[in-house]
Amino acid sequence: MKSRFWFVCLLVILLSAGLMAVWPAKQAQGVTAMGLQEDFIRVVERVKPSVVSLKAVRVVTRRLPGLPNDFFEGTPFEGVFRDFGGAPTIRQRQVGQGSGIIIDPYGHILTNSHVVAGAQQIQVSFDDGRQVTGQVVGSSERFDIALIHAPAPNLRPAVLGDSSRIRVGQWAIAIGSPFGLEQTVTVGVISATGRRGVGKGTVGDFIQTDASINPGNSGGPLCDLDGRVIGINSMIVSSAQGIGFAIPINLAKRIISPWFRRQ
Repeated sequence: MKSRFWFVCLLVILLSAGLMAVWPAKQAQGVTAMGLQEDFIRVVERVKPSVVSLKAVRVVTRRLPGLPNDFFEGTPFEGVFRDFGGAPTIRQRQVGQGSGIIIDPYGHILTNSHVVAGAQQIQVSFDDGRQVTGQVVGSSERFDIALIHAPAPNLRPAVLGDSSRIRVGQWAIAIGSPFGLEQTVTVGVISATGRRGVGKGTVGDFIQTDASINPGNSGGPLCDLDGRVIGINSMIVSSAQGIGFAIPINLAKRIISPWFRRQ
């Protein structure tokens, strides 16, 4: 009888120990998942007020389809189009879409050079709905970096991080206006660093990420899990999925530094 009693006690102890071993593990997994979710939410709430949507207005001259200038070459009508300025043309308004990140309280905004190149007017839309006109302070086509000035009261600048400290595999969060969908958030990881030879006419060591980047994301921030900007989203591989590139923020800071001193 006593032996059966002790056997039952031992069985209860073993079962209890097993349950206690499983329960904290499951509980820890739940806490970790919820904690990560809260980290994402915290980053978005912190960075979104610093992200802007950009519309770059360009007026381009386009030749109307029709007869080529040399159509009447060798005939009595040769030179008619040339004497009247060639084939007729029209001036057309084009609007490009991009993103940017506020980097100081005075309205300086970091973006890509290709977003604002050739723009006669730049419309800046803030997270709170305000819209102002911005001006290009400096632009480097070689590094695809541009600085815009769009002063407005009560701006919230983002915190710029240190891109030399990022590690492959860490979380990456992109915020921007893909296809005009403002304040879109996508999440991925840092896929690689030091990527060279990507893009046309650009130089530098790019950050590769699988956080979804689409047309309109250009110029927006790539952030770490602390909400610090570690890169400026710049380009994608159009024939692939999950291959995007960002300009390291340390490189961007070096490029724009002289432009501040000239003001």
